[in-house]
Amino acid sequence: MTELTSLILICCYELCFIGKSICKIWRIFFDNPLSTVLTTLETVHEKLIRLNVDGLKKIKNINWISIIIIIVNNMVTIISSTIWIIMQKHLMEIKDMVTIVVLNTCQCFCFCEYILLISYMKWMIYIINEQIPERKSCLSTFRDMYLEVIECLHQVNRSIYGVPAIVGFIGANVAEIILTIYGQLLFPRDYINDPYLLISFMALLMRTVNIIVLYTIGDATEKEVNRMSLVLHRRSLIEKNPRIKRQIKFFLLRRLHEHFHFELYGMCHVNISQLFSLSNKAVGYLVIQVLFKLNK
Repeated sequence: MTELTSLILICCYELCFIGKSICKIWRIFFDNPLSTVLTTLETVHEKLIRLNVDGLKKIKNINWISIIIIIVNNMVTIISSTIWIIMQKHLMEIKDMVTIVVLNTCQCFCFCEYILLISYMKWMIYIINEQIPERKSCLSTFRDMYLEVIECLHQVNRSIYGVPAIVGFIGANVAEIILTIYGQLLFPRDYINDPYLLISFMALLMRTVNIIVLYTIGDATEKEVNRMSLVLHRRSLIEKNPRIKRQIKFFLLRRLHEHFHFELYGMCHVNISQLFSLSNKAVGYLVIQVLFKLNK
């Protein structure tokens, strides 16, 4: 059991470093595809403006909670990094501290960029879904815009941010949560005189919030995308034009066979049920470790 625990902790340490490094490097190689996605989204947004659709100025569906959490996340990262540098300045070399701070900052900004991008695409899909039952514009126009946004969403999750999101946003955060709980909160070497207790709690809270925000926004985006089927069904009930009715039925049939799943790199499903499963495994592991220590 001790060997297994040591192996898991070593893997967590390695995953934290690898995940943060990938977030920094991967973003450089996929800068051009991301620029293409942003250009496509800008074009779709301009089309919505030209169509004079309702809801473009509404902010109630934009996830302001996520934006506030991102701002607080950046502030906590800066504050905790500053405190950590002050405490470690006599124990570590400057270049090592700078490397760790740069990796943490790059991971934080990369995560914020990804969440804001997904929130923006979710908002655009929401606007399109709200306009389809209004019958103010051609249905094919909204269908094409919807397909363009979905394709951009697939590109972002499949290649542009796929690996960084799995290894960095999920893997590294979960690894740091396990390391913080196990090594600094449950079984610290010097619990009473631990000068990093406050930083440990801040890091634990920040990593936990990151995981919750990622899985929440993924679950909300998946539901919004799949809401298109319900919107089309409602439109078909009030539509009088036989040609448009056929278009709706054809697109509904296509949506039936293309049920959207918010997946990272085509293999990591991100929704609330997966978050509960991940949490149960992490909590189960920590409970086993506590019982093992108590019975030792």
